[in-house]
Amino acid sequence: MSNNPTSKKLNFLQLLSNEEAIYENETWRPLSKIEIPIIQRDYAQGREGKEELRENFLKFLLEAINGTPKELDFVYGSVRNNILQPLDGQQRLTTLFLLHWFVAVKENRLNDELKNLLTKFTYETRTSSREFCIDLINKGIIYNPEQNISTLIIDSSWFFLSWKRDQTIKSMLTMLDDIQQTFQNETEVWDKLNNISFHYIELQNFGLSDDLYIKMNARGKALTDFENFKAKFEQHINKEGWESNAEATKTFSHKIDTLWTDLFWNYRDNTENVFDEQLLNFFRTMAVINYTLKAPKDDKFRRIIDLLRGGQKVSFNQYLDLGCFDEDYFTTLKFVLNKISDKSGLKTFLSDTTYADEKDIFNGAIKNNLGYAELLKLFALYQYLACENDIDKVNLQNWLRIVRNLVEAHRLYYDNANTFADSLLFLSKLIPYRNRIVEYFKDSVNPEDKGFPKFIIEEEKTKANLILQNDDWKNAIIEIENHGYFNGQIGFILDWCKDENGIYNIDKFKEYAEKAKAVFSNDGLKNFDNFLFQRALLATGDYLLSIGRNYSFLISKGRNERDISWKRLLRDDNKQRKVLKSLFDNINPTTLFQDLEKIIAEFSDKNDWRYYFVKQFEMIDNCGSQKLARFNDNNEFDILLLGSTMTSGFHKEYYSYSLFVELKEKLSLDESSYKDQKSVDYWKYFELNGQQVAFDCKTGKYIWTQNNDWDNPQEYDDREKAIFELTRESY
Repeated sequence: MSNNPTSKKLNFLQLLSNEEAIYENETWRPLSKIEIPIIQRDYAQGREGKEELRENFLKFLLEAINGTPKELDFVYGSVRNNILQPLDGQQRLTTLFLLHWFVAVKENRLNDELKNLLTKFTYETRTSSREFCIDLINKGIIYNPEQNISTLIIDSSWFFLSWKRDQTIKSMLTMLDDIQQTFQNETEVWDKLNNISFHYIELQNFGLSDDLYIKMNARGKALTDFENFKAKFEQHINKEGWESNAEATKTFSHKIDTLWTDLFWNYRDNTENVFDEQLLNFFRTMAVINYTLKAPKDDKFRRIIDLLRGGQKVSFNQYLDLGCFDEDYFTTLKFVLNKISDKSGLKTFLSDTTYADEKDIFNGAIKNNLGYAELLKLFALYQYLACENDIDKVNLQNWLRIVRNLVEAHRLYYDNANTFADSLLFLSKLIPYRNRIVEYFKDSVNPEDKGFPKFIIEEEKTKANLILQNDDWKNAIIEIENHGYFNGQIGFILDWCKDENGIYNIDKFKEYAEKAKAVFSNDGLKNFDNFLFQRALLATGDYLLSIGRNYSFLISKGRNERDISWKRLLRDDNKQRKVLKSLFDNINPTTLFQDLEKIIAEFSDKNDWRYYFVKQFEMIDNCGSQKLARFNDNNEFDILLLGSTMTSGFHKEYYSYSLFVELKEKLSLDESSYKDQKSVDYWKYFELNGQQVAFDCKTGKYIWTQNNDWDNPQEYDDREKAIFELTRESY
């Protein structure tokens, strides 16, 4: 036997029939059959999830039929007793077998001679697969182009329904349907099948046993999703001619195997030492940006954005069909990856993360988990990098500052793809002015432009105008902008520091900025013991914000942050924000707590519904995590302290609970003595001395009963009388 490998170029029928199909003792001789061995996996090209693979392979074969001869990869095999057992090429050979059978049936070519030839191809993997192939050839079907061929086969008398559970047979049926769809309109195909060939190599001619090959093959891995993706991308690049004049070391193919790999290697899955998912996700994230910029905002837009941002696999062909992978995408991707790639990890350009956290942005991109706001920051950062040969860090910082301010002011409203798209398109129009963005904002940006709310644009224009006046304004604005909670949203301070002529006063600006820092931490309102700040603010005026039928004492973060947060209070120029200004005008950062306590102490109107909220911190404390109360517009005495958002959850009645709080310490009452309820139809009350004490909002009177006889309650003349009677009975 020769030690040199010998190959033979054959088509499928030649492999089955050629007299010189087996090379042994330096001569070729015929084989008796092709048998897929037990060690091979099931036929997989017809499986769910392989749609793109089938589509591409069948298109490739169709091109051969239409006159362009095609040569497939090598087919390796081992021969024993004149039987060829393919060890590499099973999937391709099976597809060719199905294609030859379909064309033969469609064109009435399936005579006895051909049946004998095709039956030489068989599966050893399981009995059902082998018998299906035999019956498919010998019993067959009557072809009807109006029906799916899989339906014709399944409906045949010889087809066992149990065969549907065989994965190989299921895959074959799926592939046959796709073959039918691809070739059904083609005529006189049979003779053109000779245009499809491959090189067959008998494994023994390499000096390898099949046992050794099996072991080697078991250690190897099939091409990963990214390797397949990369190969298709490279083909697409070459087809479009995007790198026709590029130096070899600067091409996509070179970079992705060298410099870019060095970057992503640092973010690999350490258990398997692979980074394919990270790379694919980065390409995917950049595709989201490109699609959003260019796609029509029709009925399908939101659905496609959800697809691209979701966890479902997106095929290369889908990206192409959606227009994601165009030359702009490719150019930007290349420039960005070249800029940020480094052997030691991600290359960053800013010394701090105030305006954009480059590491978080990259990590979000490779995990495909960036929210809309973060995607906008990614676009701003990477588009800048893509546009600049040399990065000016000062200009980059100025650009990202404006973007941060716009995005963070609008963050809570990015709840759908259309809102995101509007903002992205707005930012894309600013890119040409990125290196003089403050000047451009001052002079040229129109507050009416779609993308961000008018008040946000107007705030940035105001700040741009002041910043360009002098460094004093610039430093003061940027310092308070960078407060962790405000994140660029300082319109309330700008509004408050204007004099009666509308002139901005820098001393007043700095004064209000210092007060704002004294009241708010990076996470929101500072933790004032016993709701000291909220109570002083309420004593100053009604600052509560509505959400549905409820009103809130405000939260810093969490559910419904958009509607009932301190951010909303600071943002909206309304009566509630004016209340906050009034309080700010009466406090000093150095004596803040004393000032707040004084305001609370001086509030004395017991007929005002705010009184007990102001005087008793327990009232706000019992308004649940969202600090909600419900007021009846038709009855000033009907006030509920909500434990949740609905009255179907546990809640307390305002006046009865305030009385309970007043008596609690005096009489050493346990909190369990107060009975909150889950329905407005039930009395909320506390128990004392065998009595149930409640408040009747219809009469505005405190009442009491015994044994829960609410049909016959007794009234107290007033609150003082109730306190007197209840305390007297307790001693």
